Amino acid sequence: MEPTNQPKYVCILPYFCDEEVVRYLRTAAWLREHRNDPLPCKFLLAASPRTPLNFELESAFRELGDVHHIQCPTQVFGYPQGPTAMFWDAMDYVAEKFKGPGFSLWFESDMAVTKPDWLSRLANEWHDGDEDPVMMGCFVPETYKFRWLRRRKKVLDAHINGGACYALDFGMRLPAEAREGVFDMAVYPFALQVGTVKETTQIAFSTVGRVRRDLVSDRSCVLHGFMQDKDTFIDLCTSPISEHERQRHSWNSFCDQVDLAKRHLSVCFYRRGRQAVLESVLLAQYYRERRKSA
Repeated sequence: MEPTNQPKYVCILPYFCDEEVVRYLRTAAWLREHRNDPLPCKFLLAASPRTPLNFELESAFRELGDVHHIQCPTQVFGYPQGPTAMFWDAMDYVAEKFKGPGFSLWFESDMAVTKPDWLSRLANEWHDGDEDPVMMGCFVPETYKFRWLRRRKKVLDAHINGGACYALDFGMRLPAEAREGVFDMAVYPFALQVGTVKETTQIAFSTVGRVRRDLVSDRSCVLHGFMQDKDTFIDLCTSPISEHERQRHSWNSFCDQVDLAKRHLSVCFYRRGRQAVLESVLLAQYYRERRKSA
């Protein structure tokens, strides 16, 4: 049995359908090609209650480390109730099987590892402080939607995006009320009450339009294609980076300003739906970071 004081790191991959399995297989192939990370990582493959265990996926990740493969027991379906139930099933499993310091990374199929030392980066930031946090991830500020000649409408409360790192005993530390509602929105206020919640830029949102620049940047090691076409996003993340793309990195600041101008224009026209929320979230993140660095 492993000593309980040895840090452990678990990457949780929840899957609902064959399309998600294919995306995870691409991630596994990228990890095999780029791995040089000495830190131990276990993989928890968590299938939906209605999804057969995929043994091709298990075989692919077994080449990278120890694999635990489960079928989530809670028979709740639909969005967002189904993914939320699977999140808690996985958190309960991790809390039961893994003791001591460390974290589990909830890694959805529209997320991508972008740096070979991703686990070291996350672990170093997680343990950087007098006390390990209970939760660490990409912070989403309180977000309002622009509306012509009308008061702004709040579309999101402040929270840590769900694709984040969680203490191994996360499922035991939060009260039962935290399990009500969409998991990432619901847990945030309770996590603040029971421990330290840490923001990190190592896990960040990206888009199909800018992901190739984000791959070259050293700012993040895990990218989340928030509200993007999932297959296109993962394809862009796992395709080789050319030397030409690396050389263009110096233009990022200019490109970022172009993106910002387009985003401001977009929020005036996308007044409803997912695109309106996406543009508003990215603007809120940008201006919050600018205020923090001022």
